[in-house]
Amino acid sequence: MVNLLATTAGQMMITLGDANGYVFFVLAALFYVLSLIPTALTRTDQPRPLVETNLDLAALMRNSPIAVVGVFLVGISNSAFGTLGVVFGGSVGLDIQSIALMMSLSLLAGSLFQVPVGMISDKIDRRLVLIGLAVLASMVDLTFLVFHPIDPLLVLTASCLFGGAVYSMYPVIIAHAYDHAEPGNYLKISGGLLLVYGIGAIVGPILGGILMEWQANGLFGATLAAHLCLIAYAGYRITQRVALQEDEKTDFVGMPTARLATPESTVLDPRTEEDEPELFER
Repeated sequence: MVNLLATTAGQMMITLGDANGYVFFVLAALFYVLSLIPTALTRTDQPRPLVETNLDLAALMRNSPIAVVGVFLVGISNSAFGTLGVVFGGSVGLDIQSIALMMSLSLLAGSLFQVPVGMISDKIDRRLVLIGLAVLASMVDLTFLVFHPIDPLLVLTASCLFGGAVYSMYPVIIAHAYDHAEPGNYLKISGGLLLVYGIGAIVGPILGGILMEWQANGLFGATLAAHLCLIAYAGYRITQRVALQEDEKTDFVGMPTARLATPESTVLDPRTEEDEPELFER
């Protein structure tokens, strides 16, 4: 929540001055330096080392194919919007305040959506929930591609729905992967999936940028392709593996959007602490 609030505040700060200069970059650097002071002055013990993980794609695929493919496609979609959404907003004539709201509200919606999404995915097949989120995101993609909305209110509303859907997908995928994980493998699986997400996050802005050369709304052509592929593959996987019963699942845990997460995020996950308590001994 601290990360989410800080990210939102950072987005909104650009409304306070000229975004074309260097002042905001200097302010960001100053805040970063100031954040180190409490850590440097603390008397508490040094934190444990950061978690290291390797990418074992074969093991990840054996555990949950939909998690690997899904997190890659979500990486494409989320990174394309997260990096190029500002460019899109400027291209359709939104002012700085509206652009800041568009990016901030999408993140907030993604966090709020996780409450009902998590409750539903704990009770039914998580792959169905993932398909539902991808369908909602695809509808927003098509809205931008077909109707070309430029009214700020419509763009903000659509962005909230989009953010709510796409930023809820990652924790659903992680929960589904944990459902099938062997004891002691949570860190390895989550860290590996985060690396796969990172690969998709490289592809997304490149693909989105190429399509935006054609027109600004081309950004949502890239996200639509990722969401349609996700729907198709999740539907296929439903026919290949029987869904777990509710009492066989791990609990859904809300998570930051993957582009704001690190492997250390997994260490803070209570499911990991329960599964691998030796990591938390002093």
